[in-house]
Amino acid sequence: MQMSYYEVLGVADNASESEIKLAYKEKLLTNHPDKGVTQQTLITLIKQAYTTLVNPVERQKYDESFKESIKRLGFNVSGDGLDTYGLEEFEEDEAGWNRECPRCQIREGITLTEEDLENGSPDGSGGYDIIVQCSSCSLWIKVKYYEAE
Repeated sequence: MQMSYYEVLGVADNASESEIKLAYKEKLLTNHPDKGVTQQTLITLIKQAYTTLVNPVERQKYDESFKESIKRLGFNVSGDGLDTYGLEEFEEDEAGWNRECPRCQIREGITLTEEDLENGSPDGSGGYDIIVQCSSCSLWIKVKYYEAE
């Protein structure tokens, strides 16, 4: 399966524009042809990923297209079978909610913002679900939460 632009740049799917820019610069520096054995196609892919992900309209189109291609390949996008955590298992701070990744153990590897929660899907029982990836490894988890009263 082809790498997503998020994987190419090494950022989470909820990465901010500044995080994307930083990852882009780091990837270009570490993969520059003068630095060693790097293929020009990788540099081109890094540039495509950056150009797409920093443009909000193009990023949304890419996300929708990528989700559809994953569905066609039969990959799980519903979250069924993923480990489920409650929002109460996250630490809350002024930026949002975060927790240590259960796989790679990176502190704040899994983060959620208020905007992420606004985009969650109703779970059919009065709550919401959102699927989120660790910012450091490939682990995806489902987070269940309810509206504050």
